[in-house]
Amino acid sequence: MHWHFVNTLGRLLPQHVPAPVRELYWATVLQNLALAMLLLFEPIYLWQQGFSVAQILWFFLAVYVTYFLAIPLGAKFATRFGYEHSMVLSTVAQISYYVCLYLVAASWWWAVPAVLLYTVQKTLYWPAFHADFARYSDATEEGREVSALHVTLSAVYIVGPLVGGVLITFGSWQLMFAVGSLLILISNWPFLKASEHFTPRTFSYLGAYRRLFSRENWRQLVGYMGFGEELVLLVLWPVFIATVIVEYVAIGALVAAATFVTVLATLYIGKLSDEYNKRTVLRFSVALYTLGWLARLLAHSPAGVFLVDSWSRVSKNIVQVPLHAMLYQRAKTRSVMDTVVGFEMALVVGKIVAALVLLVIFSQLTSLSAMWTATWLVAGSMALLYLVL
Repeated sequence: MHWHFVNTLGRLLPQHVPAPVRELYWATVLQNLALAMLLLFEPIYLWQQGFSVAQILWFFLAVYVTYFLAIPLGAKFATRFGYEHSMVLSTVAQISYYVCLYLVAASWWWAVPAVLLYTVQKTLYWPAFHADFARYSDATEEGREVSALHVTLSAVYIVGPLVGGVLITFGSWQLMFAVGSLLILISNWPFLKASEHFTPRTFSYLGAYRRLFSRENWRQLVGYMGFGEELVLLVLWPVFIATVIVEYVAIGALVAAATFVTVLATLYIGKLSDEYNKRTVLRFSVALYTLGWLARLLAHSPAGVFLVDSWSRVSKNIVQVPLHAMLYQRAKTRSVMDTVVGFEMALVVGKIVAALVLLVIFSQLTSLSAMWTATWLVAGSMALLYLVL
């Protein structure tokens, strides 16, 4: 039985991972060990500093509006100086961002450079990351490679939130930001020990916007706008958890336990994405994921939050695997950077739209419970846009 399990697991994993993808795996895992500690607690930290739910939304709206204007600049830099160089440089901006975020406790004016530095980090990192993966991944194992990365990151996100909660509870916010920043710095090692073979190219700033809004790309634009739900998942859902569970270790433990249940499901979906129609897998998973947002309407206790978070993490990963596999597959038949920049820009449009819609709704509501209800309904509606792909 043990041999059968190992043999089955082996078939779910990618068999021929290229060296550049292995480097990207290791760097991503190390960086996400830090992000697993930090991302969950970033909006909670702002909440603890007296920011309202609406003010937290304004903060991240400023990030994404600025990022939308800067994405083509990140693509220009990556195509000129190399994907890995761009990702390494992004870590400097990321660490500086956490310094400014911590200083928000002293003065909210630090939120301004924090927004700008977070924008620089995203601009340098995400176009380069997606282009690197799309260029070097194995076309015959796209789904398995994406799912293997998601599973590895899920394992990291089991440990990270718990460690973050422990560092805050038994240390301080400063200690958590310091440890996370050190890990981000270390994540550059896989890139620094290998030389990147790269041919510089040019990238048109205005051309990126023309392609994004062109008629032939309308389906990708609308479909990727579904990522507007991710703004809620990363920014507002942690704050809601903090209103239900007040202890940081308990918050980290809950998210860690919920993440644990996602691993084998994600591997299996990677295999299905390679063997079956990716759009069929995507549509099935979107239905499951949307139900997770509606279930939040009933989550008012720690047990309810755990069940909903577990369901959502499983179904979110199931959505991500075929979606990213389709993206990288499409990139191989077109310009890699043009395709991934279009994806990233459409994604950001979705997050901007979600933030604006929620801010308008919040301006008409006075009850926090009504705000949460509206938030889950908006996120569930945005998730349905993935069906357009």
